[in-house]
Amino acid sequence: MNWAGAVFGASAATALVGALCAVGLKNIFHNILGFALAMFGVSGVFLSLGSDFLAVVFVLVYVGAVAIAMVYAVMLSYPLDQPPRPRSGWKVAGAVLFAALGAGGIWLMVRHAPWPPAVGRAEVSAAWAGYRFLRDYVLAFELISVLLVVAMMGAVMVARRSRASGEGT
Repeated sequence: MNWAGAVFGASAATALVGALCAVGLKNIFHNILGFALAMFGVSGVFLSLGSDFLAVVFVLVYVGAVAIAMVYAVMLSYPLDQPPRPRSGWKVAGAVLFAALGAGGIWLMVRHAPWPPAVGRAEVSAAWAGYRFLRDYVLAFELISVLLVVAMMGAVMVARRSRASGEGT
Protein backbone atom coordinates (compact mmCIF):
# COMPACT_ATOMS: atom_id res chain seq x y z
CA MET A 1 0.00 0.00 0.00
CA ASN A 2 1.29 3.45 -0.88
CA TRP A 3 0.96 6.66 1.12
CA ALA A 4 -2.02 7.90 -0.89
CA GLY A 5 -3.94 4.74 -0.11
CA ALA A 6 -3.04 4.97 3.57
CA VAL A 7 -4.14 8.61 3.77
CA PHE A 8 -7.36 7.78 1.94
CA GLY A 9 -8.11 4.87 4.29
CA ALA A 10 -7.32 6.88 7.42
CA SER A 11 -9.44 9.79 6.20
CA ALA A 12 -12.36 7.51 5.34
CA ALA A 13 -12.10 5.81 8.75
CA THR A 14 -12.03 9.21 10.46
CA ALA A 15 -15.12 10.29 8.53
CA LEU A 16 -16.93 7.08 9.44
CA VAL A 17 -16.07 7.30 13.15
CA GLY A 18 -17.10 10.97 13.21
CA ALA A 19 -20.40 10.20 11.48
CA LEU A 20 -21.15 7.40 13.94
CA CYS A 21 -20.39 9.74 16.84
CA ALA A 22 -22.56 12.45 15.29
CA VAL A 23 -25.62 10.22 15.21
CA GLY A 24 -24.94 7.81 18.05
CA LEU A 25 -23.97 9.91 21.05
CA LYS A 26 -26.61 11.46 23.31
CA ASN A 27 -24.90 14.74 24.27
CA ILE A 28 -25.50 17.48 21.72
CA PHE A 29 -21.98 18.85 22.02
CA HIS A 30 -20.54 15.40 21.34
CA ASN A 31 -22.82 15.10 18.29
CA ILE A 32 -21.49 18.38 16.93
CA LEU A 33 -17.89 17.39 17.57
CA GLY A 34 -18.56 14.08 15.80
CA PHE A 35 -19.96 16.01 12.85
CA ALA A 36 -16.83 18.19 12.76
CA LEU A 37 -14.64 15.08 12.87
CA ALA A 38 -16.63 13.53 10.02
CA MET A 39 -16.22 16.69 7.94
CA PHE A 40 -12.46 16.71 8.59
CA GLY A 41 -12.36 13.08 7.45
CA VAL A 42 -14.27 13.87 4.25
CA SER A 43 -11.93 16.78 3.66
CA GLY A 44 -9.01 14.38 4.00
CA VAL A 45 -10.63 12.08 1.44
CA PHE A 46 -10.88 14.98 -1.00
CA LEU A 47 -7.27 15.92 -0.26
CA SER A 48 -6.06 12.37 -0.91
CA LEU A 49 -7.97 12.33 -4.21
CA GLY A 50 -6.11 15.43 -5.38
CA SER A 51 -8.89 17.97 -4.92
CA ASP A 52 -7.07 20.48 -2.73
CA PHE A 53 -9.49 23.34 -3.34
CA LEU A 54 -12.53 21.25 -2.46
CA ALA A 55 -10.83 19.99 0.71
CA VAL A 56 -10.10 23.54 1.89
CA VAL A 57 -13.61 24.73 1.02
CA PHE A 58 -15.05 21.75 2.88
CA VAL A 59 -13.12 22.67 6.02
CA LEU A 60 -14.02 26.34 5.75
CA VAL A 61 -17.70 25.85 5.01
CA TYR A 62 -18.66 22.73 6.94
CA VAL A 63 -16.26 22.75 9.87
CA GLY A 64 -16.58 26.54 10.09
CA ALA A 65 -20.35 26.22 10.04
CA VAL A 66 -20.17 23.89 13.03
CA ALA A 67 -19.93 26.96 15.26
CA ILE A 68 -23.27 28.20 13.92
CA ALA A 69 -24.78 24.73 14.19
CA MET A 70 -23.59 24.61 17.79
CA VAL A 71 -25.35 27.90 18.56
CA TYR A 72 -28.59 26.63 17.04
CA ALA A 73 -28.25 23.29 18.82
CA VAL A 74 -27.76 24.92 22.19
CA MET A 75 -30.69 27.29 21.63
CA LEU A 76 -33.08 24.60 20.42
CA SER A 77 -32.08 21.51 22.36
CA TYR A 78 -33.23 19.90 25.56
CA PRO A 79 -31.42 21.48 28.57
CA LEU A 80 -28.10 19.75 29.22
CA ASP A 81 -28.35 19.98 33.01
CA GLN A 82 -31.29 17.57 32.99
CA PRO A 83 -30.97 13.85 32.29
CA PRO A 84 -31.59 12.91 28.65
CA ARG A 85 -35.02 11.68 27.69
CA PRO A 86 -35.19 7.97 26.84
CA ARG A 87 -35.26 7.17 23.14
CA SER A 88 -38.11 5.19 21.71
CA GLY A 89 -36.99 1.93 20.12
CA TRP A 90 -39.67 2.28 17.44
CA LYS A 91 -38.43 5.73 16.46
CA VAL A 92 -34.83 4.52 16.25
CA ALA A 93 -35.87 1.51 14.16
CA GLY A 94 -37.96 3.75 11.91
CA ALA A 95 -35.03 6.13 11.44
CA VAL A 96 -32.70 3.24 10.57
CA LEU A 97 -35.25 1.87 8.10
CA PHE A 98 -35.75 5.31 6.53
CA ALA A 99 -31.98 5.81 6.22
CA ALA A 100 -31.51 2.36 4.69
CA LEU A 101 -34.30 2.96 2.17
CA GLY A 102 -32.86 6.38 1.30
CA ALA A 103 -29.35 4.97 0.86
CA GLY A 104 -30.71 2.13 -1.27
CA GLY A 105 -32.62 4.59 -3.45
CA ILE A 106 -29.53 6.73 -3.93
CA TRP A 107 -27.47 3.65 -4.74
CA LEU A 108 -30.02 2.54 -7.35
CA MET A 109 -30.09 5.99 -8.94
CA VAL A 110 -26.30 6.17 -9.13
CA ARG A 111 -26.10 2.60 -10.41
CA HIS A 112 -28.59 3.15 -13.24
CA ALA A 113 -27.75 6.78 -14.13
CA PRO A 114 -26.51 7.46 -17.67
CA TRP A 115 -22.92 8.56 -17.05
CA PRO A 116 -20.92 10.27 -19.79
CA PRO A 117 -18.10 8.21 -21.27
CA ALA A 118 -14.81 8.76 -19.48
CA VAL A 119 -12.66 9.56 -22.54
CA GLY A 120 -10.30 11.83 -20.66
CA ARG A 121 -10.07 13.25 -17.18
CA ALA A 122 -10.53 16.78 -18.52
CA GLU A 123 -14.04 16.01 -19.82
CA VAL A 124 -15.55 14.88 -16.51
CA SER A 125 -14.28 17.12 -13.73
CA ALA A 126 -15.56 19.09 -10.78
CA ALA A 127 -15.81 22.16 -13.00
CA TRP A 128 -17.87 20.23 -15.55
CA ALA A 129 -20.17 18.87 -12.83
CA GLY A 130 -20.59 22.33 -11.27
CA TYR A 131 -21.30 23.90 -14.63
CA ARG A 132 -23.94 21.28 -15.44
CA PHE A 133 -25.44 21.53 -11.97
CA LEU A 134 -25.82 25.30 -12.10
CA ARG A 135 -26.85 25.39 -15.76
CA ASP A 136 -29.15 22.40 -16.16
CA TYR A 137 -30.31 21.83 -12.59
CA VAL A 138 -30.77 25.35 -11.22
CA LEU A 139 -34.31 24.59 -10.10
CA ALA A 140 -33.13 21.64 -8.00
CA PHE A 141 -30.36 23.81 -6.51
CA GLU A 142 -32.86 26.50 -5.50
CA LEU A 143 -35.39 24.00 -4.17
CA ILE A 144 -32.73 22.47 -1.93
CA SER A 145 -31.92 25.90 -0.47
CA VAL A 146 -35.63 26.61 0.12
CA LEU A 147 -36.01 23.18 1.75
CA LEU A 148 -33.13 23.93 4.13
CA VAL A 149 -34.63 27.30 5.10
CA VAL A 150 -38.04 25.71 5.73
CA ALA A 151 -36.42 22.96 7.83
CA MET A 152 -34.62 25.57 9.95
CA MET A 153 -37.84 27.55 10.42
CA GLY A 154 -39.68 24.36 11.37
CA ALA A 155 -37.04 23.50 13.97
CA VAL A 156 -37.38 26.97 15.50
CA MET A 157 -41.18 26.69 15.57
CA VAL A 158 -41.11 23.23 17.18
CA ALA A 159 -38.62 24.40 19.81
CA ARG A 160 -40.64 27.53 20.53
CA ARG A 161 -43.88 25.56 20.84
CA SER A 162 -42.35 22.94 23.18
CA ARG A 163 -40.81 25.57 25.44
CA ALA A 164 -44.01 27.62 25.53
CA SER A 165 -46.00 24.57 26.66
CA GLY A 166 -43.50 23.86 29.44
CA GLU A 167 -42.03 20.60 28.11
CA GLY A 168 -38.44 21.80 28.38
CA THR A 169 -38.74 23.02 31.97
